[in-house]
Amino acid sequence: MKAFSVFALLFFGQICFSQNIVEFFQMIPDSVVFNLSTSEREQIATHSKNNKSFEDAYKVMNATKDNYTFETVNKSKTYLKLIGSFEGQFQMKLWKLPKPYLLVGVYRESCGPVCVTEQLEFYRYSPKTGFEKLNLATVFPLQKMQELITPKLQKDCAFEEEHWMDFLSYQFSEKGKSIQVIWNNEAATSCEFALSFELYLLPDNLKNQTYFGIKEN
Repeated sequence: MKAFSVFALLFFGQICFSQNIVEFFQMIPDSVVFNLSTSEREQIATHSKNNKSFEDAYKVMNATKDNYTFETVNKSKTYLKLIGSFEGQFQMKLWKLPKPYLLVGVYRESCGPVCVTEQLEFYRYSPKTGFEKLNLATVFPLQKMQELITPKLQKDCAFEEEHWMDFLSYQFSEKGKSIQVIWNNEAATSCEFALSFELYLLPDNLKNQTYFGIKEN
């Protein structure tokens, strides 16, 4: 019995650390994902966890009549993109932190006349404490990001300088650990300029002031 208990602990501990982004999509609070219930998200995952393209997603939605489906789940199952009955896109990304922690990123873009950032959230997860929502200032080097953007702002920009983050678009990397950030000229029509930069996961990130560093493209 003792040997079985030790095996069980090792086995279930290994499961905890092998969780992938599809599982986190099902585990994260409903409010993060369009208020979809756990059972609704389980159905989405069952039907589309192997999707690799928009064509795959289109076939699944036609066959199942689901309102939402994964457009793609990458090979390492650290990234997914959700599409469906909303204008825009929804991304989730998983980063490994020093054990026992994982970092889960959520990004939603809404599209009307133009596409804008609707949701950008990060959660630190451990099997013991669950999901802890992080302040963006502890995740991103906001001051350095602002230092890149502010010199490019024109005097006749039709928004207050402190609202600079409202005009950024994000793309989580499917294969790497970075986040691509672009100044959204479609949204900031009075302040158009070319700017893109990369946010990269820092080593020893739990010991730094922020989880990500910054590098201009």
